[in-house]
Amino acid sequence: MGKLLRNWLSSRLDLAPALRLLFDNLRKPVPVHVNWLFTLGAAIACLLGIQIFSGILLMIHYKPSEREAYDSIAHIMDQVTLGWFVRGLHSWGAHLIMIMLLLHMIRVFVYGGYKSPRELTWVLGVLLFAVVAGFGFTGYLLPWDQMAYWATVVATEAPATIPLAGPLVKEFMVGGSEVADSTIGRFYVLHIIVLPLALAGLVGLHLFLIRYQGVSSLQRSDEPEPTPAELVACGGEPFWPNHVLKDLTSSYIVMGILVTLALLFPPHLGARANPFITPIGIKPEWYFLPAYQLLKYVPEAVGVQVPPLFLFVLILLPFVIDRSPERHPRKRLRVIIGGVLVLGLVALLGVLGHLSETRRTIMGTTYQFDILGRPHAADIKSPDLQP
Repeated sequence: MGKLLRNWLSSRLDLAPALRLLFDNLRKPVPVHVNWLFTLGAAIACLLGIQIFSGILLMIHYKPSEREAYDSIAHIMDQVTLGWFVRGLHSWGAHLIMIMLLLHMIRVFVYGGYKSPRELTWVLGVLLFAVVAGFGFTGYLLPWDQMAYWATVVATEAPATIPLAGPLVKEFMVGGSEVADSTIGRFYVLHIIVLPLALAGLVGLHLFLIRYQGVSSLQRSDEPEPTPAELVACGGEPFWPNHVLKDLTSSYIVMGILVTLALLFPPHLGARANPFITPIGIKPEWYFLPAYQLLKYVPEAVGVQVPPLFLFVLILLPFVIDRSPERHPRKRLRVIIGGVLVLGLVALLGVLGHLSETRRTIMGTTYQFDILGRPHAADIKSPDLQP
């Protein structure tokens, strides 16, 4: 049967050149320094596939309107067979994708994979990060519960402080003067149509460039790329099947973690959104906490522009900031230290955002963290803040 199908296709489509090019590419060896950290991209691709599949299943029952959104999520969680599990896969998958993307970008940064001739691959990766963050931002509102609604209100109020264009930006985002039915419709269209199309195009180009150019070596970028024979002589292994097996193993492990999280910790659905009751402790998802906390230290008109400027700086990294031909991390200590400091600052803002406006007991002493994340000895008689 397989031979008949192959002959039928061959008589109508000349696939031999394309198949030969594919097999030759799969047999390309990878540099000897390629380790398990280089399987993060395959794990991300696996998670994206699960996100698409679980998202389609959720779309069957979800109704994107102010009146029906919350009830449709409750219906999925309580009445649809394994609906709670599918939503758990989708919810936890978003968190894992963001974690994997951050680790993947850190790995590329450390190994100098953004240098010539792979600058475009890096730019596409930064844009992919922005698109995935967009998925998180638009998807968070869709359950239409209290935390989702008010976190979106806070997030969409910040752009309004931008001089001149701010009010127009906010109105374009929410579809009016406040978060309402038009907002959920816009976010839903972005979440299921616009962003997936952008994701598909960026992922396709990103993977094509990775396979076309191969994995970067640790040689200087102004030296000739090592040939396949030179890579093999230095201990490099074939991409197929050696590295592919590592990719599959990494993907299976991540899938196991995702399924475990979805089974043991199904996502919570809070109270229905109420525009007249503001809940205590409104905070965005963890990956937006650094930007959220930054707004408490600087004017909103300044803080709201930092995230896009940060992405722009990442895009400029191979063109302006680190133009040295060196790739090896030991020969780029100044850049590596700078990256560690920036990453540490972002992590610190995230931790402060997580701790702010909470009360916690540390080593037997209860502390109350103020809005800036500073600890104070708690007054036991005062009402508890968010635990």
